[in-house]
Amino acid sequence: MTRSRALLNTLIVAGGYLASRLLGLARDIIISHQYGTGAELAAFRASFGILDLIYLVIAGGALGSAFIPVFSAALEQRRDAWRLASVVLNLTLLALVIACALVWLAAVPLVALTVGRGLSDTERALTVDVLRWMLIQPFLLGIGGLAKAALESFSRFTLPAIGANLYNLGIIGGALLGPWLGIYGLVWGVNIGAALFLLVQVPGLHAVGATYRLHGIEAQTQGARIRSFLVAEGVGQVLRLLGPRLFGQSAWQINMIAIVSLASTLGSAALAANAYALQLMMLPHGLIALSLATVLFPQMARQFAAEDRDGLRATALGGIRTVLFLALPASALLGLLALPLLRALYQRGAFDSVSAALTADALAAYALGLTGFAAAEIIVRAFFAMQDTRTPVFVGIAAVALNIGIGWTFLRLGMGLAGLGLAFSLANLFEAATLLLLLRQRLGRLGSDFRRAVATMALATLASAVVLTLLVRFSRHALPIVAPGDAYRWPDDFLPLLAWLTGATILSGTIYTGIAGALRLPELNATLARGRGLLERAGTMIRHRMPPATPH
Repeated sequence: MTRSRALLNTLIVAGGYLASRLLGLARDIIISHQYGTGAELAAFRASFGILDLIYLVIAGGALGSAFIPVFSAALEQRRDAWRLASVVLNLTLLALVIACALVWLAAVPLVALTVGRGLSDTERALTVDVLRWMLIQPFLLGIGGLAKAALESFSRFTLPAIGANLYNLGIIGGALLGPWLGIYGLVWGVNIGAALFLLVQVPGLHAVGATYRLHGIEAQTQGARIRSFLVAEGVGQVLRLLGPRLFGQSAWQINMIAIVSLASTLGSAALAANAYALQLMMLPHGLIALSLATVLFPQMARQFAAEDRDGLRATALGGIRTVLFLALPASALLGLLALPLLRALYQRGAFDSVSAALTADALAAYALGLTGFAAAEIIVRAFFAMQDTRTPVFVGIAAVALNIGIGWTFLRLGMGLAGLGLAFSLANLFEAATLLLLLRQRLGRLGSDFRRAVATMALATLASAVVLTLLVRFSRHALPIVAPGDAYRWPDDFLPLLAWLTGATILSGTIYTGIAGALRLPELNATLARGRGLLERAGTMIRHRMPPATPH
């Protein structure tokens, strides 16, 4: 991949993630206005723990990370890559049908023992009904996820990015129907959004020459037909790569279900507030880590296949440094400005001051782990590119066990949602640090430049965090809406709060970039250069595509 093509792909993916996360934020703002932290929303959020387990384990990141390297190799070697894709799709559909059917049948005890453990009988019954209606979603997202992996193997990122945004638009449309359909407006919004995510990628598959064959080869006997339905060259390799990743993804999603279950013991309001906090923490994670990791993964896979060890090391470490450069200041902003940020975004309608305070406790704690969560995304993809799915899985399982154990302990100590968020952060920092040490053993020393860069970023973040802390403390008397309490009133106080948040963000960013520049941190100049380059390229593309001016 040329440098300009990689930059364009990064722009497409980052733009797609930016639009998706902003739409997700708009979605949550609308949902918070309609449902607040009430029991209906708690049932909806709780259901997603189980739905995500089905999707992510069978056809989400686990399948994509195993499928892309093998499918890419088949394309490079001019083997029948689309027969491989057809068989993988057949297996995926079979697994999804079985999983959705089992969840439908076992929904009542499954909810009672997991995500609804702390809910009342009425709330559990609603959760079961919502879960069953939304089982359409993982089926559609599963097929769409495989289509996304196939397109990304060709470095086609645009349609998958559009699909993610259409998914959010479907949910937004459902939320707007809340006054008439209640929580079932959201349910059907989710299902319609999942259908749009799949359908928008079909033209892209046609453009890259995708073919689907129910049977890979013609055969006369029923046994041979079944074998051709399930077997193709490369499927065994996909399954070998998938096995450990599947186990790790299962452990991770069980971890998320455990968090929901523990939050439910604090009541339905706490369960809903915890979901808002996690979603908001995922906004910078998606923009910073997922977009970059999505682009770098195929590139690292090609470097490994070409035995370009130095190139792979440079790509991986460069990606980690870029993520840390952006994630560290974002973590400080989210953690220290949690309450005023939540008020500006959500506090209106059914989302009151109690909901804001409850969510802020969780968000401040989750923000501490954003850096580890984001950095691990790049490191894990580096291992996957080297076709090593075992190492990240074992480390991930250890992090999951640590998270559940610490979270349960903190709840017993009366730390509430803040305890759950802190446990999550500590576990993710442990995972990132451990994976980085193991990557060092695999690719060689990190180097003094890497250590110096990380130390500079940490120092700049600390300085900006101190400034933010002092700003919040001295602003409370003059502007009570940034302090705990019930002073904030929508919409009268929105613009003053927004102005204060903007000023605080600019001040923090100025301190961070000032120190980074004074200490000659390469990431600062690289980020500014990328920004200028993207603007210049965008201007050039616009000029070239504009029709010539005609005289009037």
